[in-house]
Amino acid sequence: MDLLQWIVIGILVYVIYYLINKYERRVNELTRLIDLNRDEINKNKTNIKKNAEGVTANKEKIEQIQ
Repeated sequence: MDLLQWIVIGILVYVIYYLINKYERRVNELTRLIDLNRDEINKNKTNIKKNAEGVTANKEKIEQIQ
């Protein structure tokens, strides 16, 4: 019975180790993809700012018409 408890503990330790490694690999891959797309992300941020200014201008025009 004592041996069975150690086997279960060993299996649990292995499962936790496996899940942590899997999670770390996924995080590393996502970080790598974000770094590869950094330029596009920054370009999109500038486009969002430009579009927000356009929306504000259109809103002001609509308010003037009414």
